Amino acid sequence: MSTAIDLTYKGKDYKLEYSRNSVRQMESQGFILDQIGDKPMLMIPLLVYGAFMKNHRGIKRDLVDEIYERIIDKTGEDEKEGFLQALLEMYSETVNTLTANGSVDEGNVATWKVTKG
Repeated sequence: MSTAIDLTYKGKDYKLEYSRNSVRQMESQGFILDQIGDKPMLMIPLLVYGAFMKNHRGIKRDLVDEIYERIIDKTGEDEKEGFLQALLEMYSETVNTLTANGSVDEGNVATWKVTKG
């Protein structure tokens, strides 16, 4: 089960989450996790916009930027760190689905072995 963020802005509800496809799109647009500290002005907007891609296709980047500028934490402080940390964890969770062994229908699995020929 994937993690999501429920967000409300100007009376409209948004569900932020990632899928393999949205992560692929982010990466094709230049998102590189290891560069988030070195290039925050490029990587953070891609991370935030990517969270909208799965459930809110076609949302304008200007609106996402506006929403991000107005993000506050639960105490009402102008603090984005917790929000970004949650997005990073969700992103990592999605990437990990590529290599993790999840629940598999035993009758419908792919098996493999190395052979010498």
